[in-house]
Amino acid sequence: MVLGLDVFHVFKYPADKVIKTHLAKYPTPKEKFVECIKTVEEKVDSVSGIEYRKKLATCTNVVPNFLRRLGLLNVPAIYLEEESWYYRRQRTAKLSSRMLTWANLAELSEESEFRPSPENPNWTEFRMHGTIAITGVGPFGAILEYYAQMFLRGGGKKSIRIMEELLRERYGEGTKPSSNNSILSNTTSQSRHSVS
Repeated sequence: MVLGLDVFHVFKYPADKVIKTHLAKYPTPKEKFVECIKTVEEKVDSVSGIEYRKKLATCTNVVPNFLRRLGLLNVPAIYLEEESWYYRRQRTAKLSSRMLTWANLAELSEESEFRPSPENPNWTEFRMHGTIAITGVGPFGAILEYYAQMFLRGGGKKSIRIMEELLRERYGEGTKPSSNNSILSNTTSQSRHSVS
């Protein structure tokens, strides 16, 4: 089974500020589980101006102890890879991330996009689609899928909160947001697919 999460949020700041903040947000004391970020590739296309980056993140293993009894899950750290394409002229960015740890057991990936809002060009729309598929662990698969979905949902909310805090610290108050400018929704699919 493939579990998914869709996130939509409007940041009340211009896209260039939001994108720059996202690309430099980790590590931060606001997120204790991201231990280290290493840029392994960075280039700018001289014709299009597109900025490409590939980063590797080292994160604390947050899998609960009762699940770590499965020896495969008892690792000291979790590694993630993120690729980003910043289209500076269009004031948009696309990101793709995936978990490298346990790649033979689980497929966890996210596709994200930042773009100016059609409602107000000084605001930024953020859309993210994440998927989780657990294989090869037998009856524990359903438990791991449930836990992974809760982690992905909590991580989505936390990431937005951290971004809002960093934007306020760097640029002051943005335009006052509406009472609820975030939407998180779960999706489930029985058919196996991947986001790439």
